[in-house]
Amino acid sequence: MPKSTTTGQASLAGGPFVEVQTKLYIHLPPCFVSKPIEGIHEQLNGFLMRYMPQVDGVVLAHSDLKLLQTSGRIMYDSPYSHFWISVKLLVWRPVKGTTLYGTINLQSPDHIGLLLYGTFNASIPSEFIPKDKYVFNRNKSYSGSDSTNGDPDSPLMGTSLLNGEWVHKSTDESIGHEGVIEFEVSELVRTNDMLTVTGSLMKVPVMTRRPSMLPKHSPLLSGESSSQKKRSAPEEDENETKRIKKEKKKAAAAAAAAIASEQEVKKEKKDKEKKEEGASAVAVAPVEGGEEKKKKKKEKKDKKDKA
Repeated sequence: MPKSTTTGQASLAGGPFVEVQTKLYIHLPPCFVSKPIEGIHEQLNGFLMRYMPQVDGVVLAHSDLKLLQTSGRIMYDSPYSHFWISVKLLVWRPVKGTTLYGTINLQSPDHIGLLLYGTFNASIPSEFIPKDKYVFNRNKSYSGSDSTNGDPDSPLMGTSLLNGEWVHKSTDESIGHEGVIEFEVSELVRTNDMLTVTGSLMKVPVMTRRPSMLPKHSPLLSGESSSQKKRSAPEEDENETKRIKKEKKKAAAAAAAAIASEQEVKKEKKDKEKKEEGASAVAVAPVEGGEEKKKKKKEKKDKKDKA
């Protein structure tokens, strides 16, 4: 990854999404020497959905590309051109100690698996789940003691409740609210191009309004289709989803503007090349005319000498 310098940043509505204005030192391959903007965009696209240490987050979009140098440097025996650019990056940067919402997609005695914003993974280890409030309720239907006994047509087969679920000790209600759980970010693990979020329920009170899916009166166990049961995320999660959609539209508009700018640069370059070709043709014409005169003069002199 190229080295960078962060010049400014702005958090979007206090959430984990941040706009970062940064400078990057680009190493442009020689195949893009005639189309540098295209080459820069290709390198920036390679950062998308990857953790970038220079901005301490996962890059989601880029916009406002500017060249900070009129020419690049070619150093030693490397054919690459090196120069600085300025670009605005939309970054997903969760902070330790803040509160996030995640959709439960896996439950086991060891942890709860979550999906954040439909894109990022997170997990809550069992040691961060208070045992005085919650207990893992195993699903006996798949232990061989029930008639379903691993039936692939059973409603629970292939879901996150295959082995059981975490429930309240006192009420036997499922953890979370309509499959969405609120948790505190306890740890962030940054390895290679990945950012792993570890959550905790020790300090966050979890809402439990959804009936447990494991008791006998469960709609799933009674054969009721899960599609008949309407689910709605908490109001906060809906607001977060709207904010993400808004940022995606903003990023798409910025990308369209960047493409239009690139096309304009290409057009100007073509016009400049045409002008240079025209000037070259005008400069060559007098030279060719002078050579023709010399040739004719030499022929006359030869004829005169022969006479």
